[in-house]
Amino acid sequence: MKLVILGATGMVGKSVLHEALQNIDIEKILVIGRESSGIEHAKLSEILLKDLFKMNEIEKDLVGYDACIWAIGMSSVGKSEPEYAKVTEELTLLWAKNLLRINPKFSFCYCSANGAGGKSMWARVRQRVETELQQMPFQFSGAVRPAVIQPSQNITSRTRAYRIAIGVMKPLNPIFPYLIRYCPKQFTTSKILALSMIGVVQGKANQFILESKDINQLGQRLLNN
Repeated sequence: MKLVILGATGMVGKSVLHEALQNIDIEKILVIGRESSGIEHAKLSEILLKDLFKMNEIEKDLVGYDACIWAIGMSSVGKSEPEYAKVTEELTLLWAKNLLRINPKFSFCYCSANGAGGKSMWARVRQRVETELQQMPFQFSGAVRPAVIQPSQNITSRTRAYRIAIGVMKPLNPIFPYLIRYCPKQFTTSKILALSMIGVVQGKANQFILESKDINQLGQRLLNN
């Protein structure tokens, strides 16, 4: 598999990149973003694109890939719906539609969020994205909705509020495996999430929407294989 990753400088994207580099079924990885991931590897290529809406500038470099994992996210705090939808909806669908046009046999995994099934502004935007992605003729596709994510070692979030929350929860780290086991609807790890997202584009998921419990089930299964 040849994989494209967007959002590789964030906690989720970093985790996906780390797991993809170790996956023997993934032969080539292309990371696209405004900033470098800072990682060098024989099967990793990187394109810096300051304006991600100008994907037409690198279209020729996107030919021949099999799947994309979308890990770009932003907070809705202080934003109007059009402002939040600009990146969360418009940018996501721009890339999804064009990657599918360039590579007709293509797969796509979208990182949504826990609570995306609700009625708040950000949830409505996420729902529109999920609905449109599900209707596209991808070979395999899915949307993950993680809740609380425990980052793996050396994996950090770029969101200050999330870093603070993780710091507050640090005393719970020793019992996190038990939290995942007994409260799978609320807790997962960045490793399990990354494995599940890779599993989605490999056709190993049984449904389009994966809530935290589904993420844990798929990720744990792949971790144990």
